[in-house]
Amino acid sequence: MKRYILKRILLSIVILFFVAMLVYGIMRAIPTSFVEKKAMERAQLPGSRSYTEWLEILDEQYGMGGNVVTGFFTWIGRVIRGDFGDSWKFTIPVTQKFANVIWDSFWLAFVTMILRVIIGIPLGILSARKQYSHTDYAITVFALIGISLPTFFFATLLKLVFSVHLGWLDLFGKVGRDYLTLSP
Repeated sequence: MKRYILKRILLSIVILFFVAMLVYGIMRAIPTSFVEKKAMERAQLPGSRSYTEWLEILDEQYGMGGNVVTGFFTWIGRVIRGDFGDSWKFTIPVTQKFANVIWDSFWLAFVTMILRVIIGIPLGILSARKQYSHTDYAITVFALIGISLPTFFFATLLKLVFSVHLGWLDLFGKVGRDYLTLSP
């Protein structure tokens, strides 16, 4: 069992390496450079550096200065060390933003896992006990629909039902719609 797990982990690392190489290669092959666009945007901010300075900084940060192979290994080396650079949207280090929001994802995944267990195990037992019945077929169809629907589509349907039609939940995330009007 340990050998199987180790083999799967090593295979996952190799696959991630080649996916990263493919994505990096595609980014380098695109005719319009995203780095040049970001350098232009940042250069237009008040009190900012010039376009060429931003271009040099971003080229160095993403390994775009040399050829594709050395650029990829420069970039992947920084990623392995945990240096993901700064977030272009939030202008803070990516790891800092990640640390701020990871717990939201953890609790969401935890609640989802609990709901899956609470719903899935009883339905699976019911389906097994009433094999080849209408109940079994209904549960099987329900499970296949749940697996087949894209997550974003299913989430939109849930928002429509529980927020718009029933009014049980807000559409505003962790805070309610009156959050900004509350006093400290």
